[in-house]
Amino acid sequence: MRVPTLPATLALTLALSFGAVSSGQTAAPTPAPAAVAALQLPAGVSFVSEVEGIREYRLRNGLRVLLFPDNSQQTFTLNVTYLVGSRHESYGETGMAHLLEHMVFKGTPTSGNILEGLGKRGADFNGTTSEDRTNYFETMTNTGDNLEWAIRMEADRMVNSKIAAEDLKTEMPVVRNEFESGENSAFGLLYKRVRSVAYDWHNYGNTAIGNRSDVENVPIGALQAFYRKYYQPDNAVVTLAGNFDAQATLNLMVQTFGQIRRPFRSLPALYTEETPQDGERSLTVRRVGDEQIALASYHMPSVRHPDMPALLVLDEILANEPAGRLYAALVQSKQATAIGSLTNSASDPGLLMYGVVLGKEDDMAKAQATLLTTLESAAKTPFTEEDVTRVRTRVASGFEQLLTKPESVGVTLSEYIAAGDWRLLFKLRDDLGKVTPADVQRVAATYLKPTNRTLGVFVPTAAPDNVTITAAPSAAELLKGYQGRAAIAAGETIAPEPAAIEARVTREKIAVGAVQAEVALLPKKTRGERVEFVLSVDFGNPDTVKADRGAADFIAPLLTRGSTGLTRQQLSDQLEATKTQLNVSGDATGVSVSVSTDRANLPGALALVKKVLREPVFPQADFEELKKGAVDGLESGRGDPQSVASLALARAFMPAGAKPGDLGYAPTLDEQLADLKAVTLEGVQDYYRRVWGAARIQVSAVGDFDPQTIRAAVPDILNGWTSGVPYARVITPLVTPAAQNLVLNVPDKANAIYLARLNFPLRDDQPDYAALLVAMRVYGSGTDSRLFNRLRQQDGLSYGAGGSTSVSSRDEKASFTAYAIFNPEVTAKVETAMREELDRARKDGFTATEIATAKTALLQEARVARSADRTLAGSLANQLDLGRTYAFSAELEAKISAVTPEQATAALVKYINPANLVIVRAGTFK
Repeated sequence: MRVPTLPATLALTLALSFGAVSSGQTAAPTPAPAAVAALQLPAGVSFVSEVEGIREYRLRNGLRVLLFPDNSQQTFTLNVTYLVGSRHESYGETGMAHLLEHMVFKGTPTSGNILEGLGKRGADFNGTTSEDRTNYFETMTNTGDNLEWAIRMEADRMVNSKIAAEDLKTEMPVVRNEFESGENSAFGLLYKRVRSVAYDWHNYGNTAIGNRSDVENVPIGALQAFYRKYYQPDNAVVTLAGNFDAQATLNLMVQTFGQIRRPFRSLPALYTEETPQDGERSLTVRRVGDEQIALASYHMPSVRHPDMPALLVLDEILANEPAGRLYAALVQSKQATAIGSLTNSASDPGLLMYGVVLGKEDDMAKAQATLLTTLESAAKTPFTEEDVTRVRTRVASGFEQLLTKPESVGVTLSEYIAAGDWRLLFKLRDDLGKVTPADVQRVAATYLKPTNRTLGVFVPTAAPDNVTITAAPSAAELLKGYQGRAAIAAGETIAPEPAAIEARVTREKIAVGAVQAEVALLPKKTRGERVEFVLSVDFGNPDTVKADRGAADFIAPLLTRGSTGLTRQQLSDQLEATKTQLNVSGDATGVSVSVSTDRANLPGALALVKKVLREPVFPQADFEELKKGAVDGLESGRGDPQSVASLALARAFMPAGAKPGDLGYAPTLDEQLADLKAVTLEGVQDYYRRVWGAARIQVSAVGDFDPQTIRAAVPDILNGWTSGVPYARVITPLVTPAAQNLVLNVPDKANAIYLARLNFPLRDDQPDYAALLVAMRVYGSGTDSRLFNRLRQQDGLSYGAGGSTSVSSRDEKASFTAYAIFNPEVTAKVETAMREELDRARKDGFTATEIATAKTALLQEARVARSADRTLAGSLANQLDLGRTYAFSAELEAKISAVTPEQATAALVKYINPANLVIVRAGTFK
């Protein structure tokens, strides 16, 4: 378990800001959009406020609209937040807000099935439900009528969703399956139980998924009434961020959302307040599993409360890795495998939660005592200015990076809208910068008390010590006179088309000793002067891989645990201070380093890459920590249906007669554990010294940088770093086993999994590839696919189902895989549906409409994937490895555009034969 150590809202903020993937196409730089302040307000629209480039408008019907234009992006994100969540549910209504989240995707008389519509446009979309709000978002390229369609669709489903009994009947098992999927998680179960015990009266004690009987027995009339009450313009906020014309879009908002009448009803006031907890509470959850978890929670105030910034800093100081007090006390002391924290900061007083994970045989009593002592004695050990400054730097960097990604801002604002006002995001950021060690000391003493705690085990106390949560100011009071900061300057636009991108790429070779490094550079102006850098190095050969029994897998994680003259914490501090993310991944045959930073900090970041790669110190304590985590992780898989099924499927595709150490051999879980336990630090260091080195090199960079910086850095990083063994690419054979049908029983699991696979010879530059890609898009990939529609939409059997192919770029080696998760009670129906859909596709083929829709979706998805610099940098490095350019992408997309229904059907029939499937089912079957 590694739950976010920032509050749920801030953790989301940082995750989104760090997680962008994709890039753009070439064209002249797009000029900055006309100032939003110059908009002509349509009749009935009023301006409300502005902070850092985000402006709020209010329509006559009460709808609030937030606009955050950035035309350097190729995509837009439309996010609709409804102020309704699990805390708005009455007796018997638990899970209703979440159930509605599912139901409104079923469509309207005008918009049709919304899941299919989004899938056809290649949208990245989702809907989520929390205690305070429900939100729906979709990210698409601003091409064609995508933006207008999205706005009209969201306005339509706000008040015209069918919420029909027949749709509820098929969706009910899907929601139940999602509930059951959560029941498979030990932490998920404990989290729900702790919340329910921590609250006596407030609805925050209920999770959004709800009570199973409430969900299963909800009357359709009650669900419709709940929808009509809360899905209205005066209870919603529409946020649009990214590429759009502000004036035209605001006009369209008025023409669509603005035509919805303000309802006559009044929303009920929520007045329940949780009384102060008057003693320790404890509970035990007993379920089959492979790890021990303790979770301690403490009541804390609303996100608007003046204590919240100090609490967030306290949380980071306690739970951050590797400097956190909990990490040092529990993980570094080897009492536990992992620690984590989660701050459920919300509109009303929430919970501050800390968890610890142990192996089955570890001493829980000792770890639990350490956990509670560390938390509840925190105020007795002074917090330093260094502690607080480190957190302020980390959070400030996260916020700064968030504001360079408008699509992330749009979705993140939902959390603060639900807490009272979207501007709270910026106010909280500012207040975090003012927190002092004394503030942290005070909140630790105030809230981290035994009488304010709920834990998984009962612990007695000598005397009561109640904690009263004081009232928070209103958002209006808190934000009176608040102005925020200046908006970040935007970058340039490159159209996300292969030819346009290729026209901006410079490809060259740089000598690194006897090796010629392949380099691809795409300099351009970016928002926040960000730059993405990728370095890939290949080494090793089949003999080194066969000799390695797991040591090589520890090298990459240990590289960032310390270098000569640079501790892990010092490295972390340098990265945070320079707004840089550094990721290293590697194995027995290669290492990949990715860097995300800005122009000013790029030279220093590349110097850190050299130090990390070339001067590791391989700390013994860190190795033992990683090894213990790996062992515990493997052990936990014994009781997980997906892990059990995946391993069985892998072993079914081993080469005939393969034995441990052979290429392609898939070791059993016990064999994996034996190999892992036998790994020593000396073996790790030996593999690094003998094998790791620059035998083949690919380098790419995208963003705001001077190409000469890269040209100088590559030889500086790699000169003299050579492998001690000859390089040869590792090739495993294509294995096509006979059909099998395996049933594996995993006790006490509410959710089961179905996996099916077959292998076949095909490479992605061969004629059939494009046709098979289109066929699989119709059959199993996406929310508008046949498999998804049959198992989720039509029959309501599975929360997740699909099928896909994986095709090699080098060898004639490909595989087809299909999957579904489900309740074991409907196993026969799932197997029937999976079999019938494949048979139907092979026998009857695909319609012209299906093929046209699939082709459009594939091409739209490719455009989205080329619209983020991080993904673009990775793609360029991969092209260098394969000896390709974006000409290959253009040719493939032309082939996709030309695929006919007959070609797609023929490809499916040729390669996907159900008679050759290896099928594995794992779960609790009667």
